Amino acid sequence: MDRMVLMVRGHEIWLEASKVKGKNVELELFYGHNMAVDGCPDPKNITPTIYDPAKKKFALKITPKKDSHSLKFKADKDGYYTAVADMSPETYSNTKKEGFKAGPKSMYKDVVYAGAWHQMAKTIFSVGSNGKYVAEPVHGILDIVPKDARAKVGKELELTVYYEGKKLPGVEVKAVSKKEGKEMAIVVTDNEGVAKVPIKAEGPWMFLARHRDPSKGVPDQYDEAVFVTTLTLEASKN
Repeated sequence: MDRMVLMVRGHEIWLEASKVKGKNVELELFYGHNMAVDGCPDPKNITPTIYDPAKKKFALKITPKKDSHSLKFKADKDGYYTAVADMSPETYSNTKKEGFKAGPKSMYKDVVYAGAWHQMAKTIFSVGSNGKYVAEPVHGILDIVPKDARAKVGKELELTVYYEGKKLPGVEVKAVSKKEGKEMAIVVTDNEGVAKVPIKAEGPWMFLARHRDPSKGVPDQYDEAVFVTTLTLEASKN
């Protein structure tokens, strides 16, 4: 199936800290659905960024692999790191005759809907001694912020969703366990933008939020902006 249609219907990007050995870190960026890989985006459309424990920001080089993109770096501080990847916005128009087509409304005569898709992915991981984790938005117009950087099996993980720096109520947060290979929960954020997700399995988890903003529509271009963001964390029993 065309990647454009897959993105519109629900494919997303996510990050995993695949190897942390001493100061050597390898991250991987994936594309697919519910943590099942399905292709890979063009690396030219991905901008990866690392925030170190002091919140100092630096860029990363992407190395394409068969089913993912590798991002390697040497950590110079102990503590919690946040990695973020932004995908270049893409505009799609839904036409009466041919369905979704790439490009703005102005390119077609029979458009019934057009959206500008913005995708972001984030993961939080520790190097050396954990240090202190601060739960606050770091990057991205739509951001999922965990109260704790480590998910615990058998407990709830508290997540706060922010949009443009403000807490976002009424948005669905989807939780996926890589070990279980499926969606485990959908929780709607409360009036404070908080969703409490039960963690029932070890290993990597992905949390996804999607928000549509018609106020960011552009005449003759698209009706709304669609923001999709993912957060991945490792869950353990201890």
